[in-house]
Amino acid sequence: MNRLQRSKQTDRSVSPRFRCPHSGAFRCTWTGLVFVVTREAGLVYRTVQWDEPLLRSAGRTPAGPLFSIDSPENAVCQLHLPHCETKPGKEVQHLLSVVHITDDGMEFIEPLEITDTHVVIDVPHLSVFGLVWVWERIQNLISVVLGQVLLFLKPPNPRKQRQKLDVLLLPVNVPVEDVQQQWPDALYIDVTPQCDLITNHKYRVECPEACLIQPKENRFDLNFGPNYHKMFEIRLPTNTEEVTLTIRDQENSDVWTHEVDLPGKTFICPPEDRLNHILHTHQTQCHIISQWSTWCRWGCGGNSRIRILFYDVTTRRWKASTHQSRALLS
Repeated sequence: MNRLQRSKQTDRSVSPRFRCPHSGAFRCTWTGLVFVVTREAGLVYRTVQWDEPLLRSAGRTPAGPLFSIDSPENAVCQLHLPHCETKPGKEVQHLLSVVHITDDGMEFIEPLEITDTHVVIDVPHLSVFGLVWVWERIQNLISVVLGQVLLFLKPPNPRKQRQKLDVLLLPVNVPVEDVQQQWPDALYIDVTPQCDLITNHKYRVECPEACLIQPKENRFDLNFGPNYHKMFEIRLPTNTEEVTLTIRDQENSDVWTHEVDLPGKTFICPPEDRLNHILHTHQTQCHIISQWSTWCRWGCGGNSRIRILFYDVTTRRWKASTHQSRALLS
């Protein structure tokens, strides 16, 4: 299957734009969407907010993000939407469908196929699409979904010698980059994220290295945006290089565990859009370092080398740069 990579001109303020160079199936590495096109075509799409009261009036509830999709060439003939089912099968076939929203209203499309990862439909014409569950049926079932654990490391507090590691529990079909957009000042820690989660069940986090974990427990609810809130906040000593995280359910069973490496002597600078200039030149880097010099003074001494992370909004990636601390702080 072909992979779609986002255009270099795309930033957070506009919809992702892609070009399918020929007919075939193309998978978006950001959203997990798969487009089957009949010829060369351009694609523009983004996640939009659900109108849950409207959906509930039709006896449905969201089962994934809602996507607004457009293609000027009208070449998309089939769409594969990622789901969060743990055991897709005949029972799920009766619970899942795809809502198609247009200016004329909304209709529900029955799947052609439900694979281990996606719901497949034929596309009548492009507009807004999203996965939905039948509300009454899912209320009568124990809703186990494939989830993901997302970790975000906040900048250290040199006065208290503490740093925060925020933990989010979300369905696996929520795009990670959508979440990252809401945490621009934090460093996303890439770990193996997947685990099974039960809606409306309580979970807690264990971390032997933590100074504090709050809250002690929290309830997992299905959340497909637009706002993604942390479920747990873990406070750690600033010199912590590795932690062991365990997610436990209300039956005291391990749901997810991971040895997490934290970046040592790494200092996160604010994203480019917060500073209103692009982080490429040495002059700009020195300006930022002077603004955040308290982190450097706290974290390093003498002529030690430090690693600075810059967020480049043009590529939507953190970039590392290593420098001598004394030279930067003089």
